[in-house]
Amino acid sequence: MSTPTAVLPSIRTRLARTVLLIAAAWGLLLALTVGTVLHRSLDRLLDAGLQESAELVYGVLSMSQGQALPDDGSLPAPPHREGLVWQVVRPNGGVGLRSHSAPVQPLTLSRESGFSHTSDWHLYTLPLPDQQGVLHVAQPDLARTHAQRSVLGASMGVALIIGLLSAWWLNARLRAELQPLNRLSLSVSRFDPLHTEARLPAADRAELLPLQEALDDLGQRLHARVAHERAFAAHAAHALRTPLAGLDAQLAVAIKEADEARQPRLRQIRAAAAKLRSVVSALISLFRAGGEVHWQPVELADLLARMPVKGVAVRVSGPSVVHADPDLLAAAMLNLLDNAARHQATEVLVQIQSEGPGVRLAVQDNGTGWSADRLAQVQQALASGQGEGVLGLGLTLVDLVARKHGGVATVSAGAAGDTSGQGSIVSMTIAPPPSEA
Repeated sequence: MSTPTAVLPSIRTRLARTVLLIAAAWGLLLALTVGTVLHRSLDRLLDAGLQESAELVYGVLSMSQGQALPDDGSLPAPPHREGLVWQVVRPNGGVGLRSHSAPVQPLTLSRESGFSHTSDWHLYTLPLPDQQGVLHVAQPDLARTHAQRSVLGASMGVALIIGLLSAWWLNARLRAELQPLNRLSLSVSRFDPLHTEARLPAADRAELLPLQEALDDLGQRLHARVAHERAFAAHAAHALRTPLAGLDAQLAVAIKEADEARQPRLRQIRAAAAKLRSVVSALISLFRAGGEVHWQPVELADLLARMPVKGVAVRVSGPSVVHADPDLLAAAMLNLLDNAARHQATEVLVQIQSEGPGVRLAVQDNGTGWSADRLAQVQQALASGQGEGVLGLGLTLVDLVARKHGGVATVSAGAAGDTSGQGSIVSMTIAPPPSEA
């Protein structure tokens, strides 16, 4: 039996996941790379601005040559939020001039030129000329961190969005590129190689061309082989039917002319010949030209009444009219009744029930039935369609007839409602005719 579709991995799903993971990894790596580069670049940019601001203030203060710096106070400025603060620390450690937002206490005790850092500030220090003190220009750490995080977050967000959009686009393209494979699968499911002119549509992708050509070639070889087997079976069946009819006629005459002691044996021989003739008729029906089903209403009760089986009482339950091929249905029912008789059945109930849009024929008998092992083997053979060496001729014909009618054949133990373990049930489903499907 084939593996259930749900268990098989999907090529599209696996490729889509791979593309998504690659895109996500690429976006994350890009975001980290860009964020790191921007973080360092921004840090250098902020330091450069801090240094240039210090040098600017230094230049402004140096323009007051020969003048003493004011002791304290801040330069006048309109109210605003300062991104940079500065202060002049006198030689004695007190704060002289400062920006209006700068603290009145020294930002740092360091007097060396260059960058330094405190818990709250990032500073750049410049000594003033003539030992007038030092100039501190500082930027709040919180503002620097906020700016860096904003830039980093924005860059990572943009990179991840680009990655997700790329994954979506690649997935859409992947789905589009796999559509030809889906169309080929649909065409194969509708492909009937037993029709002489049946061909698969031309492949629309170079990768699918070898597969399409191989399937076409397989279909042609299958058609040739089935046609050969049909022709052989049909010719063999026709070749056997004529001598069998003559044999039946000769046996009928022999029974009339024989004495009473020999008549029972001659009748057994004639019954065996009749059974062989019915098998040949079934083969002719199954392998006639084209193997098509000739749908028409069949009165099942009348059909069964014309095929009496010695010692078996047949009853029909349910609607008696069934749409099927009368010859194929007769071959299947005759084999089921014969199987029931060979298993010592005395009663057979044929139940006709609706099943979906079609019908189900269940032939129940009260014969010896099958052993548990034999029943399991037959069930497996019918389910897999591989009954060679397991199914007898009768069940093989029933299975073929059911499949030609778009249905399946199944078996189970015991008659309906019977818990004794006796008897058997052979069922076959028949789909509605093509005009009603």
